[in-house]
Amino acid sequence: MKIIDLSCPLDRDHTSAQYPTIGPRVAYHDLYTMPRDGRRVTEFTLTTHTNTHVDAPSHVFKDGKPLDELPLESFYGPAQVLDLQREALGEITGDDLEAAGSSVAEGDIVLIHTGWGKYVHKERAHPEYLAKNHPGLVESAGLWLVERKVKAVGIDCFAIRHPKLSPSLSPSDLQANKAKPVEPVHYHLLGAGIVILEQLMNLEQIAGQRVTAAFFPLPFVGIDGSPVRAVAIV
Repeated sequence: MKIIDLSCPLDRDHTSAQYPTIGPRVAYHDLYTMPRDGRRVTEFTLTTHTNTHVDAPSHVFKDGKPLDELPLESFYGPAQVLDLQREALGEITGDDLEAAGSSVAEGDIVLIHTGWGKYVHKERAHPEYLAKNHPGLVESAGLWLVERKVKAVGIDCFAIRHPKLSPSLSPSDLQANKAKPVEPVHYHLLGAGIVILEQLMNLEQIAGQRVTAAFFPLPFVGIDGSPVRAVAIV
């Protein structure tokens, strides 16, 4: 048995790129220090969608289920890793998933390798560039996953959906209430109870394989998402 880490590191130097609207909210503070207190305790500030994380239905639905109302089985199980490498702004359609995912079965976890996980950490790119240019799913891909009745889907990008469907990243648009509504990919997946897993890395090590995946969230109550330690067991 081998365990492969699929998670982006969290560290004081911010070596992993963060989504532009989330990055400034990540901070660390030494609450206790070894020289002063003889022990270490670190206080940190994160969002529920920092680094490798899961989205619960309450992320986009007013009355959607929060993480604690989802069964733990949602975050563990057999996974098919689809090798769908893409250039900047590459679209992943339902037809693409049909061609690559013939072995995907009901109740599976689907992990999508686009090749962009390396740009979050190993070959870190600018967060604005990643947010506006990463590959992603279009609506037909979301519908395909719903039809296949998978229980979770993950991707090695900032977000599961294509940037053309993204809410505005402009602070002036947000202040003027001009932000786009949440796009259909999140609605289709989370509306069907399919957990979304974003900002994975190291999928190139298991691309095209069938593995066991685990990505348990912290035991938050009433919360819309959580950072996770995602791994593949091969």
